[in-house]
Amino acid sequence: MKLADIDRSMDEKSGVRIVSDLEVDESGVDPIGLRQINLDLMDHVAPGINNVTQHVRYYTFMSWAAWKATTQAASEGIDDPKVISDLMERYEAFYAWSHFLDGRPFRGSVPLKRTIARTPDGESFLFEGKVWDEYKRTRTNIMAPTEYGPSIKALRYLRLDESVVPDQVMPAVMDFEARVQTVLSPHLFAVTPPSVSASEIEDFAKKLSVEDPSEVERQVFRLMFHSIGAAESASFAMRRRKATIDYLIGVLKELGPSTEDELRRRFVENRLPAVLEGDGEDIARSAIMLSYLQARQLQRLATEAMLLWTERVLSEESEGGLPRAVPTEELVERADEAAADFDEAYSEAATVGAYLNSVEMADREAGWPASAARTGTAVVDLMDALKEAQRRDITGVPGLAVRSLAVVKAINDALSQIDIPQAHRKVLDGRPDRLPMDLMAKRLQAISGRPRASMWTEIIEAWVIGQHVHWSAVRGGDGKQRLRIGLEGAGWMRVRKRGTGNFVPTPDRLYTMLALSASSGIIRRTDEGRFAVYDTQPAHGGLL
Repeated sequence: MKLADIDRSMDEKSGVRIVSDLEVDESGVDPIGLRQINLDLMDHVAPGINNVTQHVRYYTFMSWAAWKATTQAASEGIDDPKVISDLMERYEAFYAWSHFLDGRPFRGSVPLKRTIARTPDGESFLFEGKVWDEYKRTRTNIMAPTEYGPSIKALRYLRLDESVVPDQVMPAVMDFEARVQTVLSPHLFAVTPPSVSASEIEDFAKKLSVEDPSEVERQVFRLMFHSIGAAESASFAMRRRKATIDYLIGVLKELGPSTEDELRRRFVENRLPAVLEGDGEDIARSAIMLSYLQARQLQRLATEAMLLWTERVLSEESEGGLPRAVPTEELVERADEAAADFDEAYSEAATVGAYLNSVEMADREAGWPASAARTGTAVVDLMDALKEAQRRDITGVPGLAVRSLAVVKAINDALSQIDIPQAHRKVLDGRPDRLPMDLMAKRLQAISGRPRASMWTEIIEAWVIGQHVHWSAVRGGDGKQRLRIGLEGAGWMRVRKRGTGNFVPTPDRLYTMLALSASSGIIRRTDEGRFAVYDTQPAHGGLL
């Protein structure tokens, strides 16, 4: 109940009343407000996908469902959008139900379990009425914003009205339609709601599994995901996506079969492979933005890990058995001591600048950002270490965090010397309230002559607590409790009773880009689960 509701209730009837315990819905998403720049970078280097999109067939299926519903309704003399929408939902329910029966349920299958899938063996389910309406109301469909919907539209498999299929996609739709006709009875597609038994649709998943697209579907996806970026009429997103995939292919040719982390380690170097196919200028821009992305991932994780460390310190009990207020000076002193115990270079540095220089000069021959792939300053290794320290030994977080932020500054300083278009620069620096890397680097540079502990005053007061309090206030209009740390008298105290979970890197869409590329035949997946190129790259089938 919001305050306005309480005021209204008291106005209607005053007096004393018994109330239940106050319960506040706590929210812990993006507590320092750094996430959006990470997402902006991901949208820039790999537009049109998200962390869910892995299978090519979902794109074909939804395009087919839109085309089939439209043509089926038209064949019965109906052009009502509500009827077409209901048909699409029914066809999707067939597909989801069949995969559930085959032991491979789609994400978010709970509504299906509660409704359609409860149909007793041998009995039929009528696709109208109360249970059908409940399923439609509670399900998460393939076109949902958190599922494939945004990507299906972004890759132009469906126009914005979700019912018009572009000509380039029709070969996949017609190929799928021919296969469906051998599996499902025609009466299942009619406008009149059918009664359907499990036996009538169980072969849908067995014969047309979501994991097994046809070669025509793969060719069409290669076109819409990759090749179309070379067309004169290609949009910015199409060109950007193609350049990133071309860069990925070049890196895989250089490295051979690789894991995701091996690719991330290579991306941070911002080094173009010797063999590349595609627009060299566009590829170079993808390469630099992917390097920036690795640095930003580390910056966010290090800062959030320090929030966890701060909360843990504020959770410590005093002699009386209750948490006490901890002044900034004590937090700074403890972070400084922890970092000195962990990092010899830090313990030997007298000033902020001396420590930053020691990190920057650690691998002078490699230079930056190449050093960010080397032992001791590797972005991938530091992120792994930060995750492990949060789980096993929180005292290691300050040392890892301060080294990580020094590495981020070194990468940013090196990459900022490269001229890039304003649109790219805006992605990096266009949100000053999100602590972009360049602003972070300038703040560190501004205090470079001060004692090394001064860095912790900046990190803890401004980047951790300051950012957290700011974004908790900005987002506080929905009644949720976001604040974790508050000022109490002479120091900081933890506001929440429950502790904060550990922080992990923002999912970066690399896996889904690799999975879609492998599913469509742009690259291949080895038996060991690595990703590699083909000896000869598949063509787009003359569809461009």
